[in-house]
Amino acid sequence: MALWLVCDASGSMVDGGKRLVVRGLVREVEQYFRLGYAPRTELKLVLWRDRAEQLPWQPGDEVPVEQLECKGSGNVSAVIQILGATAGDRYVILSDGYWTDEARREFERWRESLSDDALRVIKIGADANPRLTGPGVFESEDFFAVMDGWLAA
Repeated sequence: MALWLVCDASGSMVDGGKRLVVRGLVREVEQYFRLGYAPRTELKLVLWRDRAEQLPWQPGDEVPVEQLECKGSGNVSAVIQILGATAGDRYVILSDGYWTDEARREFERWRESLSDDALRVIKIGADANPRLTGPGVFESEDFFAVMDGWLAA
């Protein structure tokens, strides 16, 4: 199984320290893995803006500096193309949720292709899109509660 950790690095993430919140959450995931709470799980870090790219990164590494370089917009098609929908994989998306209506529909179609408990969306920032709701959508403050036991299920 893999955990895909998707970090929104679009231009809207530069406001209000959102990129720093994402960096902190990436570090929390790194500690979660390093301390052995996710055995038999491969960690994959994805940077998402106009393009999406998987970054070489493993527990123990520093958070890639590219994650702090926020620009462009969040291209949902690009991130879905990288993620796919592999049975058994889990997905965490760290984002403020400001996507176009078309992108939101595309995201929902992808979400429906996943198993019921495969996706967690973590809302970043006090100004996160209020339309970002539903099962599997959580506040960043609840991150550890969201992760507790999820990868073992």
